[in-house]
Amino acid sequence: MAETMGKVKRELGSEAVILQTREFREGGFLGFFGKLRVEITAAIEEKPVAVQKTPVSNYGYYVEEAKSPVVRPFSESNEETPNLQEELTSMRRMLEKMNHQMEGLGEEKSSWPPMLQRWADHLHGRGISENLVKRLISHVQQTLLPEEWVDDAQVYARIEANVRQICGQIGLIQPGIDKPRIVALIGATGVGKTTTIGKLAAGFSIVDKRKVALITADTYRVAAVEQLKTFGEIIGVPVEVVMTPTGLREALELHADKELIFIDTAGRSPQHDIHMSELRAFLDKAKPDFTMLVLSATTQFADQLRIYQRFEGLTTHLIFTKLDETGSAGSILNLLGQTTLPTAYLTNGQNVPDDIEAATPLRMARHVLGEEMPHA
Repeated sequence: MAETMGKVKRELGSEAVILQTREFREGGFLGFFGKLRVEITAAIEEKPVAVQKTPVSNYGYYVEEAKSPVVRPFSESNEETPNLQEELTSMRRMLEKMNHQMEGLGEEKSSWPPMLQRWADHLHGRGISENLVKRLISHVQQTLLPEEWVDDAQVYARIEANVRQICGQIGLIQPGIDKPRIVALIGATGVGKTTTIGKLAAGFSIVDKRKVALITADTYRVAAVEQLKTFGEIIGVPVEVVMTPTGLREALELHADKELIFIDTAGRSPQHDIHMSELRAFLDKAKPDFTMLVLSATTQFADQLRIYQRFEGLTTHLIFTKLDETGSAGSILNLLGQTTLPTAYLTNGQNVPDDIEAATPLRMARHVLGEEMPHA
């Protein structure tokens, strides 16, 4: 299977769509001694087809239904079109500037006594918002005497305790007893869902000796399917590739004897309504016990927040990835300060299954604050 997937990738590229995979035996006698064959049906998606069935006005342009979208100005002699585009670009920039200014309101930096200011600077450097910095430093100021501020161990302990309180909601996966526990991973593109699901499957199957199955609905990328199938072969876990919500339901029924079933979904743009509708259709069929939103710690907080808000209605737990790739993991604290959803796991590298850990308040606090205390 891996060899055949490699041929598909070489001939059609990593963006090819997997339509069907099957294994069969050829030759032999009465079904025995035949040679194992692998067949993969794949295709390359051509230019998108316009979905509108009637011309739709859109700021001086319209789209006609055709094999390839045709975009034309209302009038070939319309000299105002370029100016219109320039005005739209200018308006977009102005709105972005206003958003940044609004985000900054109420977050003017505070001035602290020198022995506490260095801690405030350290927290800012870790990516923690001004409002949370105020909360953490104020707690130190109110619970320790001024002569104790020089004691780094005491100050760090107070800050860490407060951070652990913010990170206190956790929720780990427990295998099913009478039926499989279904876990779906969702999120934007490029956050590491497939690698994370491989780590979870390997940990539960190899370390905990649980009966596990993998299902991938990420047929948008050959590389993702190939990666998950490779994981499955290495750890001895079955992998199913599904194209539709109905196919997902059938794959779940096929593995009803398992204790855990992990579902890998395609990365979805939170700004794309059709992508979100497709994801919702898969989840409605799967009815997962856990739907874990995977967020990258390398993503800016403003983008993290927008992604979270878009996926919030589908999410039961959070997973933060790529903690080894950032020096400002404090941004995850900013997000946790705005949600009551529990965090399940943290990942900090590419090694499977090692670079994943339970999101205990202590481990999260260490990632947020850094392993070393600031120096005067």
